[in-house]
Amino acid sequence: MQDLIDFIEKVKGVLRKKGIETYELYIHSSSHFGLESKDGKIDFLNLSNSIGMALRILKNQRMGFSYITISQPQWKYEKGFESDTERIIDDTILASEAMLPDPCWEFPNVLKEAPPALPIFDNKLGEIPEEKKIEKAKLLEEITRSVDPQRIKKVRKSSYHEAISRKILTNSNGFFFFYDSTLSSASVMAVAEESGESEMGWDFDFSHFFNELDVESIGKRAAQMALEKLGGRRIPSGRYPILLRNDVASEFLSLLSHSFLAEQVLKGKSLLKDKIGDRFFSPLISIFDDGLNPKGASCSPIDGEGTPSCKTPVVIKGEIKGFLYDTYWANRESMGLKLKKVRSTGNSRRTNLKVPPNLGISNFIIETGGSHFEDLLKEMGRGLIIDEVMGLHTVDPISGDFSLGCSGIWVEGGNKAYPVKSIAIAGNLFDLFKRVTGIGNDFRFFGSIGSPSLLIEFIEVSGS
Repeated sequence: MQDLIDFIEKVKGVLRKKGIETYELYIHSSSHFGLESKDGKIDFLNLSNSIGMALRILKNQRMGFSYITISQPQWKYEKGFESDTERIIDDTILASEAMLPDPCWEFPNVLKEAPPALPIFDNKLGEIPEEKKIEKAKLLEEITRSVDPQRIKKVRKSSYHEAISRKILTNSNGFFFFYDSTLSSASVMAVAEESGESEMGWDFDFSHFFNELDVESIGKRAAQMALEKLGGRRIPSGRYPILLRNDVASEFLSLLSHSFLAEQVLKGKSLLKDKIGDRFFSPLISIFDDGLNPKGASCSPIDGEGTPSCKTPVVIKGEIKGFLYDTYWANRESMGLKLKKVRSTGNSRRTNLKVPPNLGISNFIIETGGSHFEDLLKEMGRGLIIDEVMGLHTVDPISGDFSLGCSGIWVEGGNKAYPVKSIAIAGNLFDLFKRVTGIGNDFRFFGSIGSPSLLIEFIEVSGS
């Protein structure tokens, strides 16, 4: 850690030499380990380490950004360090000169109190032997096959991956903070075959802690998904109630999340503009952006620019409560309000070192309900479970209109009847969440998005 601090001080010295008074330095060091198991043998293995620095400067209200990946000799300040640092600073200055002046840019001040310590770092992960991680991927493959050895003919891409990261953020306002995090994940694709038909099922999961990664559940879910698709048929076109399985509900929620970003609202690209206080969705729906939830992949004590993470309600019982901001977009909205100062909600995100932080979600979730999946089936009675959708990238992000290919399971009398394939659903994203009539208790995170299963009153289905 001291090497990193010394490095930062060295860079600050070059910044002062260049006359840069307002700046932000972001250091990200990480190590990655990944492998794939196939037929009980390791088919792929990768180990990598990376260190990089991103620099933002603010000069005459113009923001400049640049980045550099840093080799170990430069950490030691050997020959060439200062010239390379001067080069990236010069690049950042040139980038700022190409920008228009904007008074909304600023960097956060020193934290008034320390952010909460979050359980997102497995300090034993780096000490776990590679052999044990290899065993995890092999076990995942074995479990997947064991669900139905007669029909699960193949297992593709039984994989394990981990990342150990340290992030340091400091700026010219005196802000300095660092934190460590780990993330372990596993995934598998199962192939089920019967009577000349072949279907696939895929599942994954993740945890900040290696020992909490449950490969048994992953393998069983993937195999079951593949098996349930065998023998699929079409259904007549019509308007049916549907039950979105939690993973599919999360995919729709991910699309909806963009409408809560202040940038989209202020640019007139969100139908939620001017809807604060309106009961816009089903009264069963409550949605939060929660950067402090340790079960989500995007849990962190601070956001990408240093604002403390928090839990922000955006929908409570169907009513729109607010939107998500970083410092820039909070300032943009504040400029139009004479009596109110809008604050950042801690939603500045860094997707990777090579791009500047931007407004985005952290852990975006629908609050869990109280109904078991089987109870939702009984409540639906006759309808369709949607377990896969295709073409989500075609959904209109502003209007919310969609027409998507999908597959699922037909339900009769509250019980699963047979698999359904080669159908399409059409509707509107916002109407979908207005028509929620039941919420499951099977909440699950899928990366940074989390949702339980959702029962929808009806949707248009194109079949035979």
